[in-house]
Amino acid sequence: MLIGRWGKTHALAKALAASRDVELYSLMDKKNTGIASLSAHYELGNIKDLSVIQKFVEKHRIDMLFVVPEMSLARGITDYFNEKGIPAVGPSEFCTKLEGDKGFVRNLMKENHIDHYPDFHVFSDKKEAVEFIRNYSRPFAVKPSGITEGDGVKVMGIQLINKQEAMDYVEQIFDRSIGGMASVIIEEKIEGEEYTIQLFCDGKTVVPMPVVRDYKLLEEGESGLNTPGMGSVSYPNHLLPSLSKNNFDESVVIMERILDVLKEKYGEKYNGFLSGQFMLTEQGIRVVEINVRPGDSEILNIIPILQTDFMDICRAMANEKLDEIKISFAEKSTVCIYAVPEGFPTPSGKVQIHIDRKRFEKPGIHLFQSCFEAGESLYEPSPRLFAVTGTGDSLEEAREKCLEGLSGIRGKNIFYRKDIGTRDLAERYMKKYDLPGV
Repeated sequence: MLIGRWGKTHALAKALAASRDVELYSLMDKKNTGIASLSAHYELGNIKDLSVIQKFVEKHRIDMLFVVPEMSLARGITDYFNEKGIPAVGPSEFCTKLEGDKGFVRNLMKENHIDHYPDFHVFSDKKEAVEFIRNYSRPFAVKPSGITEGDGVKVMGIQLINKQEAMDYVEQIFDRSIGGMASVIIEEKIEGEEYTIQLFCDGKTVVPMPVVRDYKLLEEGESGLNTPGMGSVSYPNHLLPSLSKNNFDESVVIMERILDVLKEKYGEKYNGFLSGQFMLTEQGIRVVEINVRPGDSEILNIIPILQTDFMDICRAMANEKLDEIKISFAEKSTVCIYAVPEGFPTPSGKVQIHIDRKRFEKPGIHLFQSCFEAGESLYEPSPRLFAVTGTGDSLEEAREKCLEGLSGIRGKNIFYRKDIGTRDLAERYMKKYDLPGV
């Protein structure tokens, strides 16, 4: 049983449906036709409601669950079914605090001397936070402490023009409960090359996936509003031009140390996906955030090059046996780009889209759906529409295949960033931050 609804869930559904001995059943709260088409059976229901999930499990005699959304994990879904003897892949309710409470993970790192974080301050009082900004002398970022699906962070000089805008945003966070918590983090602005490393975890072993570079800003040249993500790239050597193997290994160790604290201090073993977003700065590696689910769009780069049967990985994660299987990835480059609607990241209404499906039958071109069915060729954004991932022996080949796929998605007022996957965009960051190519 797969619980989820967005592009990352469609990617995992594809991986599960391709496995040797899987009959896939899916629960969504809105119909993602990509997931539905891969399922032997699907239903629409509340993916946060344990009683709804329990009825589904009993009705269809489910013998394993894969829980994707943080909103479901935070309800203790995996705890409940694991205690019932039905393996459930995904972290416990307590472990979701790594994503659901940014102040928790920052303080965990600080208290346990995992010294890879920027200067930060957590506030649960609106007036204190506003006054702190008024007197803070460094460039900074404002982050709601809770979940904002990738578009809640605002940075001075990018989304915030001056301190007054920052103070106004802090008041909005408290007044509108942005992120679902009456708490905000003000932290030092860090600059450098961003990257994401995702892990498979089983409670005792972690297996890293190839590193991915995500691009969140709305407009070409990396400008404009912060979004849940416009696209991402990976390279054939599973590193980045600006990221060495030592940098990669150090980043994995940082995540392992965080998981060790969960186990040793709180008695919590971490099971499932863990995603770490990092920045390579002049001062070294800094953790931007930790997510308790696959990255979207980052997992869309990984699934097309995964060579190991995904169900074997799921079983290993559920049974603490990751150390008994070999997980491998093709030495290919990937370029993933999202097609998004007008008004993104906060679109409204529905979008008429026509897709040339034959285009996605070609090798190296993969379509992932993030939107919901609203009628014939009519879709409701969520807030993105479709992602296309191209794979190839080089970045250029992967990008060409990605753009070929995107040209088969037609509709009014939809757009995508054409610069993702270009050498110019990668080299721009290396020059800006004086990073040597590796």
